[in-house]
Amino acid sequence: MGAEAQSAKPVTPVSPGPSTECADAATSDTVSVDVDRFRCLAARDQAAALRAWIESRSLLSLTDAQILSLMDAMKPDAFVEYARSDMVPDDACEYRMFRQERIAGRWSGGPDHMVIRYQDSPRKVYAKWLPDGAHAGQEILYDETRDPDSVVGHLGGALRILSGKIAIDGSFAHTQSRHSVRDLGLQYIARTIEHDARSFREEGLTEKPARIELMNVHGTRLLAWTWTAPSGPPAHYAQRVRLLFDLLHPWPSGESAWDERGDLVEMIRFEDVVPHRWSESIFDRHNPEYGFR
Repeated sequence: MGAEAQSAKPVTPVSPGPSTECADAATSDTVSVDVDRFRCLAARDQAAALRAWIESRSLLSLTDAQILSLMDAMKPDAFVEYARSDMVPDDACEYRMFRQERIAGRWSGGPDHMVIRYQDSPRKVYAKWLPDGAHAGQEILYDETRDPDSVVGHLGGALRILSGKIAIDGSFAHTQSRHSVRDLGLQYIARTIEHDARSFREEGLTEKPARIELMNVHGTRLLAWTWTAPSGPPAHYAQRVRLLFDLLHPWPSGESAWDERGDLVEMIRFEDVVPHRWSESIFDRHNPEYGFR
């Protein structure tokens, strides 16, 4: 990704023992970054504090070493708590996604660029492939309250005039992606972290990322959490998974995964994430914004 990584270990050592301020750590101002107080917090409170720092943009003024010191002080299950409760902005949102995957052993020629409108409960998804990416012009619509087993969709180009139902887990639905349309929400990443954390615990391993670093990607400083598992599916999502955070938003700005051979199996970038409360028309195939026939 053209990234330059900093050391995964904090430059400034942090005392491993309990701080004298532990007693009032839980009631401290989480917008004020204090490593010793942070170390004393319970995992759930650490996750909430991390989100508060990101939303207040407090992390932007810290050096790489200071951020890594915070990550070093973070309890293993705090990473899982953050994914479960603080990483995803709301039940429903809109965002843009760049996605490239390895399908049937072959890396795709170019990334898809999609706009996603998503609601998690009940699960509803609209996706459109944009002109500057692969499969431009495609659209799909899924509403589990109407038909949990099928997707309405059409291809791009001249074939966009033909809309029809596709089995959600059929072979045709997976010709362009290993994933189901139900996986398109940011919540899927959170559930994947929870699933892998259970596997790590069952294997007697820590849920904490094996490597935490600051990376420079195209001039943007990103925080990277990388988990390395003993194996890939089904126990773990992949042998190695990396999440990237831009220090401006609680949700990940990117995700990458590698298999046991070290081959990249997917690379995803998220942009322009906006929470929404959707009207019924957003997941109606007759919405005049859409091209379903």
